[in-house]
Amino acid sequence: MLVKTLIPGIVRKLRNRDDLANVIPFYVKKAILDLSQNYEFDELRHTGPTINFVENQSEYPRNFFAFPSHKYITFVVSWFCYFDSTVTVGSSTGLVMKYRQPRVVENMSVIPGQPVAYTQVGEQTNQGNLIVGYMPNTDYATYMRYQIQHPFPEGDENDPRFVASVAQQPIYMPDDWQDIIEYAAAEKACDDIGMLEVGALFHQKLYGNPQKRTVGLIMERMSQQQRQSDYNERQLRPVVRRY
Repeated sequence: MLVKTLIPGIVRKLRNRDDLANVIPFYVKKAILDLSQNYEFDELRHTGPTINFVENQSEYPRNFFAFPSHKYITFVVSWFCYFDSTVTVGSSTGLVMKYRQPRVVENMSVIPGQPVAYTQVGEQTNQGNLIVGYMPNTDYATYMRYQIQHPFPEGDENDPRFVASVAQQPIYMPDDWQDIIEYAAAEKACDDIGMLEVGALFHQKLYGNPQKRTVGLIMERMSQQQRQSDYNERQLRPVVRRY
């Protein structure tokens, strides 16, 4: 699925405004960036390289654990830390680090030990926004599974050649999200062309109406991970009450 394949459907949703066909790729880009920032897609997930923590350093940028071509990581899927600084296939083991609130990890980050938790503070920067606790007391080996921002080229929106390049970009999302992307892009276009009432209807179609207790297309679209988890057993937490 390419960006240009969505243009005819978005034009129809905008009451056949053919004059907007040349700018629709940018609305598609904005809509996809919003969706991929908040929802998980296997097409955008990656496993980073196995590298080592820096001894006595508890703060890192997210890109520290990613491949150089992955410039912006939207969120961490899982983060594994080995018990050793070297990895031996078939014999090395470790633990999955858990996400905790900053106020929890802050105290742990100054105590040397095996990292068991992490948190995020602020936007991604080169100075670091991931804090681990405990502070690594040696260079433990680690790797991260993460989701990246949907890749798009950067350029001048007024340049027709750049518009054509955006239209040719593949969409790294499931094909059954096509309607959702079209409605989301059309909603953004409505804000700029004065079709505010139509845009509000598109928004309700996407996200539902809490007052009427209706769900939108996004909520109805069950992700692949949810479908697979439906076949797994559930863990029950025992509760013990006093007599």
